[in-house]
Amino acid sequence: MEPNASASVGLEAELDSEAPQRGKLSGHTRRNFIAGIAAAGVSTAATAVANRGNSLFGENALAAGGGRNGFASFEAIAPSPDDRFNVPKGYRADILISWNDTFRDGNGQALRYGFNNDFLAYFPIDGSKEGLIFVNHEYPDPFFLHGYKGSGAKTEAQVQEEKDSVGNAILHVKRRPNGVYRIVQGSDYNRRVYGDRPGLTFTGPLAGTTGVGDSARGSLGNCSGGITPWGTALSCEENYEGYGQDTSAGGYGWDQYGGQPGDEEYDPVTHAKYGWVCEHDPFDPDSTGRKHTALGRFRHENTAFRHEPGKKFVLYMGDDKTNEGVYKFVSSRRFKRGDRANNRRILTEGQLYIARWEPEGRRRFATKGDVEPITDTEGTGTWVEVTDEQLRDTAALIRAAVGTEEYNTHFATNRPEDVEVGPDGSVYIALTNNSTVNDSHGSVRRLREAGNDPEATSFRWSDFAAGGPQDQGGAGFSSPDNLVFDSENNVWVVTDISSSALNSDNEYGYHANNAIFMVPTRGENRGVAFRFANGPVEAECTGPYFSPDERSLFVNIQHPGELTAGEEDSVFGIERTYTSWWPEGNRTAEENPSLPHPSTVVITKDPRGEGERSIPPARRRA
Repeated sequence: MEPNASASVGLEAELDSEAPQRGKLSGHTRRNFIAGIAAAGVSTAATAVANRGNSLFGENALAAGGGRNGFASFEAIAPSPDDRFNVPKGYRADILISWNDTFRDGNGQALRYGFNNDFLAYFPIDGSKEGLIFVNHEYPDPFFLHGYKGSGAKTEAQVQEEKDSVGNAILHVKRRPNGVYRIVQGSDYNRRVYGDRPGLTFTGPLAGTTGVGDSARGSLGNCSGGITPWGTALSCEENYEGYGQDTSAGGYGWDQYGGQPGDEEYDPVTHAKYGWVCEHDPFDPDSTGRKHTALGRFRHENTAFRHEPGKKFVLYMGDDKTNEGVYKFVSSRRFKRGDRANNRRILTEGQLYIARWEPEGRRRFATKGDVEPITDTEGTGTWVEVTDEQLRDTAALIRAAVGTEEYNTHFATNRPEDVEVGPDGSVYIALTNNSTVNDSHGSVRRLREAGNDPEATSFRWSDFAAGGPQDQGGAGFSSPDNLVFDSENNVWVVTDISSSALNSDNEYGYHANNAIFMVPTRGENRGVAFRFANGPVEAECTGPYFSPDERSLFVNIQHPGELTAGEEDSVFGIERTYTSWWPEGNRTAEENPSLPHPSTVVITKDPRGEGERSIPPARRRA
């Protein structure tokens, strides 16, 4: 979302006045939760509290605002461990497309939708009626693709199947009269980018240098991303290290075909072909994607831009790894609407910075599972320049330059995943968790540039919402991942609790499956998380994105049944042995054993109640 430079000064004052104090959580989370429970009564919210460690089940999630967004008021749902995706009353959920589904390009060629869809962005052609969906396919699952369970070398065909399952998809979609979107088959816009094709070119200071070269085959590790105001998509290569590693070392083994030495292009030691921010033009099927070396090489989660009239273009990024940093790129150029030649150069030249936090960057806790940290929850910071020499392996080279102690104290954070710019220009950072400092639940941090100037070299920060159970002072979610804002200034949060930790007798037991939450950023319920949707078993909800009219919310469901390959009794092709059967079946209810499929879901307002509130639909009882 492009920030609104004329955002209310009153909002800034409200946020600043309510910033948490040293070593304490903001009081209104607990206060409003208690008030909400009293209003809901024993039969709704109180029951959920007793069972789930304080869920706002049954509470009306009404945020401040004028009501343009059709999702800003709903009846919060209870946590669920079920192998089902479900949404509140008054909404419907529909599958747009799933892994392995085919869609056709303008030449009639059948293309397969990739695996583990993550980032999603909607590019309008005719407002919300018709547009293009840009999707990342983050990583393959060798078991579900071809039955591999981690022993021995892969065949060339198996490796090729994995390369075909990752990269990106561009889909042409139209909304039907009932509000449900469908793929436009045979569209010239429909296409795929894979792990080995087509080639992408390099730009910036390292283009043409040793190990980088001029181009790379395809794109991989595409986690989250972002958009630009000139109409392109930015896809972020995150976990790129394992593709060139041998399978005996836990890698994907793309450096070998049938056990033979092979492709060094995927070796992150000898080459630096992957780990970049990639720019694609979804409207031009003949365009060549570009990898921008000026933005650094690290485990990119996403990008979020800020453009203010008269100011240089700014891009924020997080390094999605425990004890790593938050970055800002200030272009040498300004965005000029309609000036394609200028805008295409914006991400090729400029200055990259890393955030230095005072008094320190990490939230540290005395004990695993705690909600109240032993470190400050607000402070100040500066932006430190990254040299061109540090762009090739950015985090490691900065750590080596400043020293481990200095880096861990002032640059490291608790795994920064998504970074988004709010309507008032504030930067919100999803700090997912960090076991090395006993942070189980993570937080959402708010960064405010000095003078609200995107080019500033200093900032203030405060922890806006803390993860953890509401009866312990947390917001209600745990391990925040992707964020998205609506027009009512609510931030929507999806969670990323590890599949191995879900639905266990541990600090995450209250949460059940990963979920989608709405968190108001102002008003009486500021910082309180209202649960809007539940994901299926061993899955994440990723890439949330509103249609322009905010009547639809797109979301990706990634890696259902993720732990299947690690189960001793799982057998490829025998679906009953899989840990999830979503979206065609429900493993927890023993309904319809099926192969799990990562899928893109569209949620729409459904005042008539004609659509299904869950996927798969709940079985009707006699």
